[in-house]
Amino acid sequence: MKRYGKILTDIAMLALFLYLMSYHPGMGLRLHAILGIILFALFILHHFLNARWYAVLFKGQYRFRRMIMTVSDSLLLFAMLSMMVSSFMISGLAFPISFLPVAFYWRDIHVMSTAWGFMLMAFHLGIHAHSFLSKIEAKMGETIFGYVIYLLELLVLGVGIYGFLQSGLWNDMRRIPQSLPPLPDALFYAQYMGIIGGMCVAVHGLLGVVQKIKKFDKK
Repeated sequence: MKRYGKILTDIAMLALFLYLMSYHPGMGLRLHAILGIILFALFILHHFLNARWYAVLFKGQYRFRRMIMTVSDSLLLFAMLSMMVSSFMISGLAFPISFLPVAFYWRDIHVMSTAWGFMLMAFHLGIHAHSFLSKIEAKMGETIFGYVIYLLELLVLGVGIYGFLQSGLWNDMRRIPQSLPPLPDALFYAQYMGIIGGMCVAVHGLLGVVQKIKKFDKK
């Protein structure tokens, strides 16, 4: 039951995160703020359901996969906390009852931390997708279906790279102001899901290369 709770929480977080990232004038800033509060509540729930991560943080050996997962998860936690603090600091834009004066540089920090949070979340998903993709590749082996899988992975990687370059996320990650016209909803979600897919394939490839290097060193 707890496992299904984790899955449902993660799906809800991803869906809500993408919806909030699609924000553009006219969607309702107050609704955006309320949904952001719900997202942070889900984020807290996610950490509560995965409390074992904290319990074993300083136990056991740190091999490559665990090391990059711990570092990326720590950076993701920092990005999400930055999103939370920055959204609180600009809450006066959405709620007239807010007692905080609005400093617009917090908006830039909010945009930057959101971009980093999205990319780190995609990296996190890539680490978890590695085992699944490895099983599929091992099952297909050196068959025509195996080569099809590799070609599909290359296609997804290309789509992800293209989507990343077109999205302007790289500029947001560097806190460079930009004014891109909003994409139609279907195109936005396709582009950002493509970025997630591309990141998953890239992380899968990275972990696969490291595993092969380790096997080679043992020979």
